[in-house]
Amino acid sequence: MKPPAGRPAISVVVPLLDEAATIGELVDRTLAVLAERGERFELVLIDDGSRDDTLAVLREREAEDDRIRVFALTRNFGQAAALACGIFAARGDVVVTMDGDLQNPPEEIPQLLDAIGKGASIATARRAERHEPFWRWLGSRAVHGLARLLTGARIDDVGGQFKAYRREVIEATRGVWAPGKPFFPLTLFFGFPVAEVSVQHDRRRVGESRYSVLGLIRVNLDLITSFTTLPLAALGVLGVIGLALGGAGVLACLLFPPEGWLVPATALTVFALGGVFSASGVLGLYLARTYESVTGADPGFVVRQGPLRDEAPGDAP
Repeated sequence: MKPPAGRPAISVVVPLLDEAATIGELVDRTLAVLAERGERFELVLIDDGSRDDTLAVLREREAEDDRIRVFALTRNFGQAAALACGIFAARGDVVVTMDGDLQNPPEEIPQLLDAIGKGASIATARRAERHEPFWRWLGSRAVHGLARLLTGARIDDVGGQFKAYRREVIEATRGVWAPGKPFFPLTLFFGFPVAEVSVQHDRRRVGESRYSVLGLIRVNLDLITSFTTLPLAALGVLGVIGLALGGAGVLACLLFPPEGWLVPATALTVFALGGVFSASGVLGLYLARTYESVTGADPGFVVRQGPLRDEAPGDAP
C-alpha cells in the first residue's frame, strides 16, 4: 500500500546529544541506505540540548537536503522525551528509531523494514553482540526481565532504540504516552504483533555511554509505575496482614494479660501500621484509577483493524 502523495513511506528518527563528531557520517550512511530502497523517506533529527556543534551541523545538513527535518529542544529533556518528539512528528507510514552514536549501523535498517513488510506491526532489534561493561549488562537484564513481565512480550532484547513501528502503532500511543513512560514497552503493552530481528551492534567510537547506575534504576522505576499498580496493591495486602496480626496480638493481650509493656506495645504498633498501610494502599489505588481515567494512561482496548465492510472515514454521505 503506497502512502498518499507527498507523505514519506519511511521516517527515520534519531535523538542526538553532543554527537557533532559522528553526526555527518550518521546522516550520510542513513541517506545512502534509504535511497537504495527507492521509496520516499525523511530523516527526522532531534537535538536534545547539545552543548557542542551538533545543532549547527544539523541545520547545515537540513539546508542542503529537503529530506532532512531538524527539531531543536530548548534544553536537555532526556533521550525518551527527544525520541517521543521525533516519533510523533514523523510523517512516514513506517517509523524507524535509532541511537545517534553509530552503535546501531544504519545498514541494518532494511532488516527492520523487511520484518514490517512481512506483517509485523513492530520490529525490534536483538543485538547479536553487546559492547558494554558488566554492571550495564546486569542492569539491562533487570530492565528486560521486568519489561517482559509487565508487558507479556516474548522477546529477548527489550532495550535499545533500534526499532520500527507501523503508523497504526504511533497513532495508538499518541494520546497515551506521557513523560516518564517508556515508549517501546508501551507499544508492547498494547499487544501489537512484534518481530525480533538479529542485528549487528557496534562499539561506541566517540565518548562514553551516558547511562549510569542511577539511570538504570530510574528506568526500572518508570517501568513499574507506568504499567502496574501492583506496588500499591502489595502495600494494601501488607496492611491487611498487619491489621490481622496486630489485632490478634491485642486480643491475646486482653484475654491473657502479659507481664510488662513490650508485647502490648508491639501488638498496638503492628495494628496501627497495618491500618496506615491499608489506607495508603486503597487510597493509592483510587488515585491511580483517577489518573489513568483522566490521562488516558489505560485505553481499555486497542483496535488494530476494523470490519472489512465498514465505510472508510470520509466516505459516508
